[in-house]
Amino acid sequence: MKKGWLIGLLVIAVIVFAVVQSGIVENDTLKSDVIIANPAVSISDNPSLIMQKAGKVLPEFSFEMAENKAFSNQDLSEHWTLFFIGYTFCPDICPTTLADLDRVYPELSKPPYDNVQIVFVSVDPNRDKANNLAEYVNYFNANFIGTTSTHEVLFPFSQDLGLVYSIVEEGDLKGNKDAYYLVDHSASLVLVNPDGEHQATFKAVLNEDGIPHVDMDQMTEGIHKIIDLDN
Repeated sequence: MKKGWLIGLLVIAVIVFAVVQSGIVENDTLKSDVIIANPAVSISDNPSLIMQKAGKVLPEFSFEMAENKAFSNQDLSEHWTLFFIGYTFCPDICPTTLADLDRVYPELSKPPYDNVQIVFVSVDPNRDKANNLAEYVNYFNANFIGTTSTHEVLFPFSQDLGLVYSIVEEGDLKGNKDAYYLVDHSASLVLVNPDGEHQATFKAVLNEDGIPHVDMDQMTEGIHKIIDLDN
C-alpha cells in the first residue's frame, strides 16, 4: 500500500516538474522572440523587413562597371546602398523590380535621403558585360548602377547577403555568349549602411501575377525610418 502511494507521489512530482520546466522554456522563448522582434517592430510594421545584427560587415569585393571602372567596398562609404541581383535576360523579376524602383526613386532619394544608391549586380557574367549592364539599368533610371564579376566573386558575395542564384537551363555556352538559358535568383533587396554593414533585407513575396515582388512603398518608408534612427 505504502509502495503504491509512494509511486503515485513520484508520478505527480514528475508531472509538476515537467509542467514547470515547460513554462520556463516557453517564457524564455517568448522573451527571446520579443528581443529579436523589437528592432524591426520599432522601425516598421512591414512583415517583409528583416533587420540584421549590428556589425555584419561585407567581405572585400570588387565588381566591374562600364568604362573599366570598379565598384568596391570603398563605394559604400557615405552611401546607403540597395543591392539587387539578377540578369539582363530576365523575363520578369528584374525588369519589374527595376521599373518599380524607378517609380519610387524620387521619393526614396529625396533630401535628406539623397545618399541612397541602387546597385544592380548581374549574376550572369557570361552574357552581361559591364557596358551592356550600364545601358540596361540606365534605361530604367540614369542613377542606377550596373555591376558584375566572375562567379568566384559573385556567389560568395550573394551568399553573404542571404541571396542565392543558380543557372537552371545553361544551354550550349561554348563560343556562344548569346545562348538562351534562365538564371534562378533571389528577388529580395538588401540594404547596406555607409559603414559597409548589412543593415536590412526586404523579402520578396508573390504578387497577383505570381511574380516575386517587394512592396516598394513600404520599403521606402522602412529605409527612411532606418536612416532617421541612424542619424
